[in-house]
Amino acid sequence: MKQYIAWLFVLSLFGASSVVAGSDYHAPGVTGKKARKQVRHFLYAKNLTGDKKAVFDEYGYTHNRLRFSMGGKVTERWRYYDRGLEFTFDQEGSLIEKREIAREDRRGWVYEE
Repeated sequence: MKQYIAWLFVLSLFGASSVVAGSDYHAPGVTGKKARKQVRHFLYAKNLTGDKKAVFDEYGYTHNRLRFSMGGKVTERWRYYDRGLEFTFDQEGSLIEKREIAREDRRGWVYEE
């Protein structure tokens, strides 16, 4: 009989702890695909430094970012097709090269149906 009461007591403690833990639950502030994307973009822009930050502040965000690792040397290339510009950065974020590329006005493109 004492074992039965002891087990009942232990099980009631587990039930009570789950109820108490459930009351402390707070929904996360970032929900949904769009909100997560906006937070990732914000954190990326916030952590930029040096020449990358200067280019970002002037030209904005680009979806055309390529990162290369060749021979232990990391470079990153940003392309702005609508402005016809390409920026190449080293591993520390310093600008290595700025060059002009073929300008593409993608918003004016008409696709076949």
